[in-house]
Amino acid sequence: MLEVNDLRVSYGAVNAVQGVTMRADAGRVTLVLGANGAGKTTSLRAVAGFHRPKGGDVLLGGDDLAGRRAHVMVRHGLVLVPEGRRVFSTLTVEENLRMGGYRAPRSRMAAALDEVYEQFPILAERRDMAAGLLSGGEQQMLAFGRAVMSQPKVILMDEPSMGLAPTMVERVMTQVRAIADRGIAVLIVEQNADAGLAIADEVSVITRGRTVWTGPAAQASRAAVHAVLGESALDAAGPPGTGEAP
Repeated sequence: MLEVNDLRVSYGAVNAVQGVTMRADAGRVTLVLGANGAGKTTSLRAVAGFHRPKGGDVLLGGDDLAGRRAHVMVRHGLVLVPEGRRVFSTLTVEENLRMGGYRAPRSRMAAALDEVYEQFPILAERRDMAAGLLSGGEQQMLAFGRAVMSQPKVILMDEPSMGLAPTMVERVMTQVRAIADRGIAVLIVEQNADAGLAIADEVSVITRGRTVWTGPAAQASRAAVHAVLGESALDAAGPPGTGEAP
């Protein structure tokens, strides 16, 4: 569904991403791991159309969309759930959801809302409440629901568990898995490696702006530890291969 090949992104003279390759398939969760500053968020934002890549391919359904702006990517079925949730705090829950579905035909809006409320019952209970009054976990559910309203093929998620209580992290990750089980491709950046691995099908490890390992989540335990420990652990282990746990 989504293939990212040799993605490169620069901020002026700084090469933040120097060769990221990853993919996300329909109905599956791809977990992106790496130390702080490895280039994970920059990669996601470049794929989503918020940064213009210096090079590389962003293939969605076979079409190369690298360098297209965010609103164009949404039209092609790719949306980003950003770090920090970024809900419209003064709007109600339902108004936030309607903003996510602004491209949907008016005749389809009610059905789309019903689907989101079925998946996230807490949003149905809070539909008339200002989004800024929701708890952090509820705001994350709202951010998910807003993304689903656009009827995407691919959802990118940046640190969905950040700032949440441990008891809420499991609920949020369960919903990430449920979104993928609807047939949507999910590419998720997550610092909580244990929580991410519990729901992931595939893993990509990024360090210093490069993908250094990809493979099934079941084989990723050492790769995940290296990613969480940081660059020095990867250096000590040597460069991992692809498809086999380092």
